[in-house]
Amino acid sequence: MRSLLALFLVLMMAAAQAQQIDLEKIFEERNLGPVGELLSRGDYELVARIGEAAVEKGLKAPDWRILRFKALIELGQIDTALDETAKALVFFPDHFELLMLRHDLARMLGKADIAAEALKKLNEVARTKPAKDRTAMESVALGRAALVLGADAQKVIAQYFKVAQTKDAKLEAAYLAEGHLALDKDDAKRAADVFRAGLKAHGETAHLRFGLAKAFGTSDREKAVESLKKALELNPHHAAAHLLRAELLLGGEKFVEAEAAIQLVLDVDEHHPVAWSLRAVIAHLFQADAKKVDAARSEALKRWDKNPEVDNIIGRCFSRAYRFAESASHQRKALEFEPNYLPAKMQLCHDLLRLGEEGEAWKLAEKIRKEDGYNIQAHNLGLLEKEMNGYVTKSFEDFTLKMPKRDWPIYGERALTLLRDAKTVLCAKYGLDLKRPVLVEFFGAQQDFAIRTFGALGGQGMLGVCFGTVVTMNSPGSLAHGRNNWESTLWHEFCHVITLTVTKNRMPRWLSEGISVYEERQRDPAWGMPMDAKFREMVLDEETLTPVSQLSGAFMNAETQDHLMFAYYESSQVVEYLLATFGKEKFQGLLNDLAAGKRINDAIKANAGELDEIEAGFTKFITAKARSFGALADWEEPKPEDLNPFDDDSFAAYLKKNPRNLPAIRKFAQDMLSQKNWPEVIRTADILIQLLPEDVSGESGYELKAMALRQLKRTDEEIAVLRQIAAKSSSAQSTFLRLIELDVPKKRWVEVKSNAQRATALNPFLRTPQQALAEACAALNEHEEAIAAYERVLVLDPSGGAQTHFKLAQLLREKDATKAKRHLLDSLALAPRNREAHGMLREWK
Repeated sequence: MRSLLALFLVLMMAAAQAQQIDLEKIFEERNLGPVGELLSRGDYELVARIGEAAVEKGLKAPDWRILRFKALIELGQIDTALDETAKALVFFPDHFELLMLRHDLARMLGKADIAAEALKKLNEVARTKPAKDRTAMESVALGRAALVLGADAQKVIAQYFKVAQTKDAKLEAAYLAEGHLALDKDDAKRAADVFRAGLKAHGETAHLRFGLAKAFGTSDREKAVESLKKALELNPHHAAAHLLRAELLLGGEKFVEAEAAIQLVLDVDEHHPVAWSLRAVIAHLFQADAKKVDAARSEALKRWDKNPEVDNIIGRCFSRAYRFAESASHQRKALEFEPNYLPAKMQLCHDLLRLGEEGEAWKLAEKIRKEDGYNIQAHNLGLLEKEMNGYVTKSFEDFTLKMPKRDWPIYGERALTLLRDAKTVLCAKYGLDLKRPVLVEFFGAQQDFAIRTFGALGGQGMLGVCFGTVVTMNSPGSLAHGRNNWESTLWHEFCHVITLTVTKNRMPRWLSEGISVYEERQRDPAWGMPMDAKFREMVLDEETLTPVSQLSGAFMNAETQDHLMFAYYESSQVVEYLLATFGKEKFQGLLNDLAAGKRINDAIKANAGELDEIEAGFTKFITAKARSFGALADWEEPKPEDLNPFDDDSFAAYLKKNPRNLPAIRKFAQDMLSQKNWPEVIRTADILIQLLPEDVSGESGYELKAMALRQLKRTDEEIAVLRQIAAKSSSAQSTFLRLIELDVPKKRWVEVKSNAQRATALNPFLRTPQQALAEACAALNEHEEAIAAYERVLVLDPSGGAQTHFKLAQLLREKDATKAKRHLLDSLALAPRNREAHGMLREWK
């Protein structure tokens, strides 16, 4: 009905203007709602005309003017709106919302004197009206004014915005004010709760949906996109929603689509500063055209030549593209315009951290906390700084490592050795002379890693991140035990250091990730995501395999964790294909072209040929790999009509007819496993191994066979199978530990050492593999490694250290007699009756 009324109102306006019909009835107060709906759905020009007609008619109600001003803002007619607010205030000098609107308009144009005068007047008017007599909208206006004047945000919420929501539960403005305040303070969770409450109380609006999209922007991309889509359905001309969509597209390197979203805004407001700021980003990241960047930035500053938001937005987008130094430069420009502009301060703080300038970053975060006690990110950084003050820092010419004190004795030296190996191998391979030391930080708690890395909580599942010459990682002690190989992750992240430096941070995400995964495989074939059943399925699914030109979007728009992992895998296969097909020299040329500012598609074309041909060749390459994985097997799921669930012989008949059908063989294996029919499990496992020799996953024939052999106590055969798994998998912790258990009694020290190293690459905090490594190295006369391993055992298990102290005394006796004697005495203190220790002590006397 209200929509019909809005349509009727439009028709009446046209008739009135054509025939001089009395306008009085059109501008009755009951028609304000329908005109407001026109505004909320984006009919800005019509609303502006209706408001203008109301002013010409001399109507006294201020709401018609307010609707017109809001429409003019969306149309970019800021000067006109500001001028008209002055005229409106002649008639309504004490109107809270009009005064706040005048402040906002003056602020958009950089007219600080007018903005200050409007706030001063609003403050004076507020004193004459008791809080109990104020309307809900007046409370919102006063709350917003109080924030501008520096009031405590929590008090403003409690004393103004919550009061407004109590007075009028359906007032959209009250929820928008509180929600956007929470976003300004980086309190996304609270913002989401407020916007949802607004949607429940008021109903669907584009503004509330847009707010919810922003609140989910860093935590749940799917929900963010869903709310953004809904906002644009409600108002196809919602500028902020289009611009948020453009930013999301930029993050996925979809520059052409982002430009289209920006143009939709400029079609309505040709001087929109945010739109031109994002256009400057595209000119830099996509077109690499400095003149276009400067021209777009100048357009963004045309309305207000000292608008700090412009450089803040440009820099923020550069930072997301790993251009941290460039972002920091823009944040400093923003702060030159307005020294207290909080978004620029906060972004600069994160950029400094990612550039390794931690001292300056901590000071800036502290300054923000003093100025703004509610800022969540600044608060979290303060807690992180306190935590990291207790970390150990080891500085070397080539690396600086920071980690919790308990961590350094356990894996610190190993991390340094691995980093130096990676530097030697990868710098030579990619022709880089890396002169600046690389900062590598390990975090004992996932939340600390998230705050240091992302600026907020989240990032579950992320193991490490590289920012150029700064690497952050979860401590191997903080991860799920035995699931993630921290050594392969460290190699992966340091490879990013190399490639980002070589290309001056000008490479698409897919290429950077692809090279790192590829280089993992070069270091150790068990690392680096080999082909498996899930990847095979996704490769052969035409909708899942992503064209090379769109691979960065596969990371940003991954539907599930499986899709994200496949993006890593596919990217690494593209790198392998390019190197195998065109050679190292051409591939290096591609990276050099990126460093020079060429776009990725142009760089590929210059060094490898037309992208269409590359994509066709790669599709053939990856499809052949997928088909060769389990090529002897029948992968098709049995059809329902092939099996009769009420006939036990039906499945046996199907398997006899289809002896290579993987789903059927696996089902039969599970049936035999549940019946503990171990000989049949072994026979079936051998079939699986024959059909899928590359598969060492938990569903593989190797795992089944090893389990059955263990049950039958056929230990030698079990060991042989376990060794096959260990050689092909970097995450088979149970296999590594089982082999250690079986090899130590037989004193197979070479094998013990190998599997102990594999186990500690997953979790260096486990005592058993560290003890086994120490014993193996000692038996192999590798005394330095043995000493280091026993020292780790001592840290992990100090209470049971009598024998460990004694072993260290033996190993150190010739090298460091003083230290050896101290270990010997410690051993006797824990085990006074140790005859061997007493004998050694007598020899010293």
